[in-house]
Amino acid sequence: MWQLIIFEIQKLMGKKLTLACLLGMALMEAVMIANYIYPRGEAVQYFQEGELMTLDGKEGIEAAQAIAEKYQGPLTDAKVQDILAEFDMEEEDMKSHGLDPSIEGMYTHNFLYASLKAFYDGKGVWNGMTVGEVYGELAQDLNVGYSSGWISMLTALLNTLISLGCVLIIILAPLFAEEYTRGTDALILTGAYGKSKCARAKIIAGFLVTLGLVGIVILTFAAVYLLAYGTAGLEASVQVSDSGAFRNVSYPMNCGQAVLFALLMWFTASLVLTAVSVFVSAAAKSAFNSLVISFVLFVLPLFINWESLGALNLPAQFLPIRQMRLFEIFACPLLHAGSLELNLMWLSIPLALAAVILGSLYAGRAFARHQVV
Repeated sequence: MWQLIIFEIQKLMGKKLTLACLLGMALMEAVMIANYIYPRGEAVQYFQEGELMTLDGKEGIEAAQAIAEKYQGPLTDAKVQDILAEFDMEEEDMKSHGLDPSIEGMYTHNFLYASLKAFYDGKGVWNGMTVGEVYGELAQDLNVGYSSGWISMLTALLNTLISLGCVLIIILAPLFAEEYTRGTDALILTGAYGKSKCARAKIIAGFLVTLGLVGIVILTFAAVYLLAYGTAGLEASVQVSDSGAFRNVSYPMNCGQAVLFALLMWFTASLVLTAVSVFVSAAAKSAFNSLVISFVLFVLPLFINWESLGALNLPAQFLPIRQMRLFEIFACPLLHAGSLELNLMWLSIPLALAAVILGSLYAGRAFARHQVV
């Protein structure tokens, strides 16, 4: 059986188109790492004795983490005002370097200063807002820490994995359908194990390819990140970040929890995507039809205004491409059942298992019942 599985993996991965797509993914991954993680992952700017100092790369990361360490802990009104006061740029210094003091808040300071943009006006002056007014009931659970690096890595990874989803469709579309296109389905299905072992080997190979490629991408990002940043900031709240990517998360969540939930979303979404692609490949009449149908099913949800569809918006969060984006599903409120609270994201596990079982079952049946001419 394993020989058949390895043979199917080699068929999927040995195509010139597959190799070209993987090369493109490697280049994209390198660009995303360089732009979001290292060396362009962090910038700190301040005045020192009238000179404008700009730190980036490794120096910028170390400086930002030192700032986070100084202020780490609960986010309070006093801490907000201390941060704004410490990193305020003197008007004379700004003018001497051609900077406009009236828009100080738009210039680079550091990630922590930028995380508090809701608390200052365009001039960088405290606007009188309190933590409770900005964050509501969530205010008492927020912690300051080095969130910037983790949020940047999650953003880079989700963009990369969505692109990888398209590549996986290209790889998996011919899994069964190519046999129909080439006419080799007759040879396979009339063999002793054509409707059983061969079909199962194809399905298993498809899932192994998906898990392998998703795992490699995530491990590559993680290795670069940990080497450049370490593990600082895992306890920091995702709501207090310079990007504001997870500002709408309505319950306490730190960066460590965000990373774990992101991994859950990415792997379960990839399994669902694979299950759908495998089934479509078995049911389609040709490899081209399989590719088009799978690609449309994956990408189309991005172009639908789900909020206008009311009750459909919630289940639609579990469509693979929406799960991979993270932003919407992270922002979904907790489900309440009496005194129990359930994070909606945990539902991705049974849904993924159901998709894998049903997709594999019906793909095998569709292939076995294919009309051999």
